[in-house]
Amino acid sequence: VDGGADLVLELPFVFACRSAQDFARGGVSLLMQLGVVSHLAFGTEAADIAPLERAAREIDTEKIQHRIAHGLSMGLSYAAALSSALAEQLGIAERILRTPNNILGMEYLRALHAEDADITPLGLPRKTAEHGETRLRSGITSASSIRTALGQDVPPWEHIAACVMPNVLGDLRRTHPHALPSQGELLRLLRYEILTMADTELRSIYGISEGIENRLVRALRMAETYEELLTHASAKRYPKSRIGRLAIHLLLRLQKVQTEEFDHAGCLYIRPLVFNERGKTLLRRIKKNSPLPIITRTAEILSSDARARSPAKLSLLQQMLAFDTRATELRMLTLPQQYGSACGTDFLSSPIYHE
Repeated sequence: VDGGADLVLELPFVFACRSAQDFARGGVSLLMQLGVVSHLAFGTEAADIAPLERAAREIDTEKIQHRIAHGLSMGLSYAAALSSALAEQLGIAERILRTPNNILGMEYLRALHAEDADITPLGLPRKTAEHGETRLRSGITSASSIRTALGQDVPPWEHIAACVMPNVLGDLRRTHPHALPSQGELLRLLRYEILTMADTELRSIYGISEGIENRLVRALRMAETYEELLTHASAKRYPKSRIGRLAIHLLLRLQKVQTEEFDHAGCLYIRPLVFNERGKTLLRRIKKNSPLPIITRTAEILSSDARARSPAKLSLLQQMLAFDTRATELRMLTLPQQYGSACGTDFLSSPIYHE
């Protein structure tokens, strides 16, 4: 909220750690059910979102889906198959839908169109730095470049200071390096999880298909770092981003059957993270207009003891919330021991009110 937001809500893990299509559908599902949203702003690499809107309207037609399926069968990644199909059928330049923000923007528009949502889309052109760029740029830079800089033994604070707001810089300096998750911890956890998991259970995990688990197992045996794992397991059809999401799904044991149920239901709750006085007023409006419960105390909906039960004994809302809490604890495990030893953080914390 120091940066200008009034209210920050959490998108449930089961949508947040997914492909662009599923992330967008989850986000639009949540926004529509708030009952107070009139506009959806998103970043793009394009100054004009008209081509994205056209793609969003046509992507689910039979001819486009057929061409995408053909591209996938030829070993293309989804992004490559999608951009090729739209270029061939609609004349939209392939470069437009080869960039991450444009793909996600198109998926937001697709979700709005599918739901016939009364929400106006606003494209915000990305400037200067590209998505995923690791070199710091003065003024406007990518989040990846900031994370890369913070990962250095001696971060270039003077360069970071030119890229972030003063309050953010203060937070980074105060919490560095103990608030930085270690990917090395993920590699060790993942190696244990996969090499001890039964084949049937492994194949039940969301994202496991077409023998991708075999690539992952081989990569785990070769990799000495998490980045090496992503490199060894990736291929033209399986980009690093997909492998990274799959790794998290495996660690949290997100199953295909559960995911189908979550997708059918959409977002089942509203979970505020931080808000100011204007956000507090907005929450009152949401409470009045939304059919969804607002969760401010996790333990009132799901206790740590209840989370340990079989999913069959939990409501779908509790199952969805359980993944949020497990994702939080997984992140805690990637922090240095003295900072990441706390468990059950979500059961003890409440949203932050910022005056």
